[in-house]
Amino acid sequence: MTKKLGFAAKLVGFLVLFGICYYMYCRWITPKFFTDTDWPTTTTFAGFYDLDKDSVDVLFLGSSHGVTSFCPQEVYNQYGITSYNLSSDQQGLVTSYYWLKEALRYQTPKAVVLECYFCFPYIADEPLNTDESYTRKALDFMRWSPVKAEAVKTICEIDSKQDAWSYYLPHLRYHERWLWDTPDRNDYTFREMAGYSGLKGYSPLHFYLGEKGEGFEPHDMAAAAGYAEMAPLMLEYLDKINELCRENEISLILTITPAVSANIDMCNAVQAYADREGCTFISFNEQNVYRQMEYQMDIDNCDDGHPNIWGAVKVSGYIGGILSEQFGLGGRTEPQWEETKADYAFTLDSCERWHEGDLDPYLSLLNHEQYTLVITYQSDVYNLEESTIETLRELGLSADLTGRDGCNYLAVISEGKVLTEQLTFEEAEYQGAVAGGRIPLYARCAGTEWGSGKTSVSFGGEEYDSENSGLHVVVYNNQKRKMVDGRWFET
Repeated sequence: MTKKLGFAAKLVGFLVLFGICYYMYCRWITPKFFTDTDWPTTTTFAGFYDLDKDSVDVLFLGSSHGVTSFCPQEVYNQYGITSYNLSSDQQGLVTSYYWLKEALRYQTPKAVVLECYFCFPYIADEPLNTDESYTRKALDFMRWSPVKAEAVKTICEIDSKQDAWSYYLPHLRYHERWLWDTPDRNDYTFREMAGYSGLKGYSPLHFYLGEKGEGFEPHDMAAAAGYAEMAPLMLEYLDKINELCRENEISLILTITPAVSANIDMCNAVQAYADREGCTFISFNEQNVYRQMEYQMDIDNCDDGHPNIWGAVKVSGYIGGILSEQFGLGGRTEPQWEETKADYAFTLDSCERWHEGDLDPYLSLLNHEQYTLVITYQSDVYNLEESTIETLRELGLSADLTGRDGCNYLAVISEGKVLTEQLTFEEAEYQGAVAGGRIPLYARCAGTEWGSGKTSVSFGGEEYDSENSGLHVVVYNNQKRKMVDGRWFET
């Protein structure tokens, strides 16, 4: 009897250890989306689970149009309304529905804002109206529960190409990453990277649409008579979302965000649905709304469907006003939104940096502990303006850069600390590691003849090279583990 009990205990122990190892293996091979996409869905969903229970008043759901339109921090800063953006790129309404069900296990929102671009046919030959890869991005990091089990069952019934077992046993879907792909560093630092969720599901973009948006005319809804037809499956799940909101006494707000690609017939169709079901509908392309926001498609959108960060400020401010004035939300102080105010301010500055062409203000925007900066200067050092030298002093640098014709200069600043500062007639070189010692850094500056030079910088395989003489600035974001800029300034 004792031998049998001992064997059983060993068997149970083995099975538990095997289960833990298998879970860790599956987590390792499942793709993570942090730095190689404008819509870091892994961070979005992992960050949601870090929220305090019942701390969210509003949930945003939808496609990438919603990801880039609704900034929870901006809504909180202006109105004291706590919200979270659970949108993801190419999120169909089946996924939106199940993420709403999952969210209600942790939060009791008073309102749901649903972005409706994917109510309409998007990929005609895909049963879910979206590609499998985008469905997996949104579901892989949903915690296992009866909700996820139901979602997997439903998705695989709708799309026969998908295999339910690959959701339960991810190695069936992703084993080729182990066989053929070079592992990404995020595979090893998942927990650390997933903790970066300061923007609460919002993804900022900094590009301008430009002349393609200059001729955009906002919609005159009263003069329009056409109606686009919703995809039948999307309409079915719009009904399910609507019913789920009613059951939980949640106000449902339907939206079409600023987009050249969202025509007036689509807006009419959503308006008709809202009128029939007693929901609120806001078209940000409608004349009165568009003009009240003082929106400009050419400078507030980054392409024909997605607002940039300056557009998102306007959209978020407008929806916040609706939530406050019409639905009575706001006036709340929540630590998890107070703590991320500084992170959001940094994000705004980071986007401004991309459009700053003058050296001194550009350098000033880089004075932040989240960055690692590599600054090189070759040959014609004597041409630096006194204001630039002062700005470099503010970054913590101290070398005398006046009258140094023919020198090489190399400085590395990481997390507000100067790691090296070299001014020499020889080749300047630095080798070390940043981001907590996880990312190797190599920098080299060589150029001994006036008007020529060579700068080489590498962060963990991301490289910047230039043969231009003058001042070079390479910027690495330690938190996002990504090289975010590399500039040359002719001095």
